Amino acid sequence: MENWVIIILCFLVLAFICWKELLRKNKANLAFRLIASLVTVLALYFIARPLSFQRKLDPSKENTAVLLTEGYDKDSLAGLKNIPIYSAEHSIASASKNVKFIPDLQYFSRSQADINKIHILGQGLERHEMESLKNRQLIFHPGRVAGFHSVSWNTTVRSGERLIVQGSFKSESKRAVRILLRGLSTTLDSTEVTGNQTFELRTNPKMLDQAVYSLLALSGKDTLANEKIPVVIEAKTPLRILMLSSSPDFENKFLKNWLASEQYALAVRSAISKDKFSTEFLNMERTGISRLSPALLKNFDILIGDLAELSRLSPSENAVLQTEVSNGLGLVIRADSAGGGGFYRRAFNLRQTRAIDQKNHSLIWPGQMAKKTSAPTPWAMEILPLPGDQPLVRDNKNHILVSSKLNGSGRMIATTVNDTYSWMLNNNSADYTAYWSHILGKAARRTQAAENWEVLSQFPVVNSASELRLESPAGTLPLATANNIPLHFAQDPIQSYRWTAKYWPTEPGWQSIRSGKNEYSWYVFGEDDWQEARAAEKIEHTRKFIDEHKTLVQNPEGIAKTYMYVIPAVWFYILFLVGMGYLWWEGKMN
Repeated sequence: MENWVIIILCFLVLAFICWKELLRKNKANLAFRLIASLVTVLALYFIARPLSFQRKLDPSKENTAVLLTEGYDKDSLAGLKNIPIYSAEHSIASASKNVKFIPDLQYFSRSQADINKIHILGQGLERHEMESLKNRQLIFHPGRVAGFHSVSWNTTVRSGERLIVQGSFKSESKRAVRILLRGLSTTLDSTEVTGNQTFELRTNPKMLDQAVYSLLALSGKDTLANEKIPVVIEAKTPLRILMLSSSPDFENKFLKNWLASEQYALAVRSAISKDKFSTEFLNMERTGISRLSPALLKNFDILIGDLAELSRLSPSENAVLQTEVSNGLGLVIRADSAGGGGFYRRAFNLRQTRAIDQKNHSLIWPGQMAKKTSAPTPWAMEILPLPGDQPLVRDNKNHILVSSKLNGSGRMIATTVNDTYSWMLNNNSADYTAYWSHILGKAARRTQAAENWEVLSQFPVVNSASELRLESPAGTLPLATANNIPLHFAQDPIQSYRWTAKYWPTEPGWQSIRSGKNEYSWYVFGEDDWQEARAAEKIEHTRKFIDEHKTLVQNPEGIAKTYMYVIPAVWFYILFLVGMGYLWWEGKMN
């Protein structure tokens, strides 16, 4: 379509010029003026649409080039002799007279179309730069990178959750390197690595709002690396919880006290005898909870109940509860016995087992492993997986102790761990908090967020393009600003609720995105931050791109390959100037 528009415009311009020439009273040199007009308009067209044609490449001749990028290994370059050397990095090209500077890789690719093999040395190229070279045989010689090779952390942490920093560190020496996570001038966690090893550090943030922790690598008294870990700590979502118990016990008592101390709105109903209950209300007003009804359950986000109490619900209460769960209510089932429970017992495949070492075992869930000692009981249970189940907590022998499944819009969770209070008795509130925050976070009623922002680059850097993605249920074009600068969005052609925008931050540090009444904070690193990790990331992306585009690596002997040769636009600029120059000169002479 675009090509036809250019052709029509050029045709109209040529027709207008020729018409003016034919109307001219002085007919001298008319033929030459018409030819010059045609040459001028054709030159304009080929400037807009470069002329290209196929050329045969002699298979006996291999046209090779070397492309140097930042961090290249001089030993690798020494093994590539008598090959033209190029670089798109001005600092590399200016350091050696043997290196030719490439101001534009795309133009280089077009003007040097007969080059069929390129050795890329160093850290590699960005993906959009690699796209211009993908039709060639690319051989990658990655440079050596020491330091933090990879790192990840949860950039948003809710109060009570743990900040978990994971990564790998590569040391060039055999000495042990100490990795530290620091905040507020205090070492929060540390570990030692040697060679090329992974690490994991954890801490429980105490403050809310924005925080920047430090990740250090020390070898003796030498600081090998000091990087920033920016985190946004959010307050917990205020949940409303209803607890049903068949009888008072330590598990309910400690859970009730912990929920109240964490400022959850809590209603507790404990059975005394048939149809008689004791009730407690913490951080909320009193209300009638002796009988479950739709109006009552709509006011809560989670219901926690033991199997014995759930099995005593009347048929009408059972129907109400199951309907509200399918409408979004979270249900946590405490499997306190192998029998009873009806629907709730059959929802999960519970099995008694003696394989669980209750005296000394560990509970494992994402990002956490907590040791726990339990008093032996005759009814230790595990959960066997069923289709649609999602295990949430396992023990160190891979038994499933907590599992969940979707039920309509809500989620049901079964737990066989009924003595988490042992952590509190051992003064281990951290594991207790992490465990129940994990369970309640999975069970809570879901509320649809109006907007969800995400920075697609792990290391957004100052003075470089950062790609921002917005997920919004609104079907209209988003209106948002980054540091008071309007963002320009492009809609995903398939997932219409997704929008992307690019923003070039000019200052490092915390950035702000405003969209209506909502505000989103994200962090931009300085040019000197995470250099090794960013280099390792670029190397991996370059290697992956080359592996995905190995289409012209091999060529059968004697078969000539063809390539598209693009005539440089400079020749058409010259033709344009010649044509215009003649028309100007001829007009002056006559």
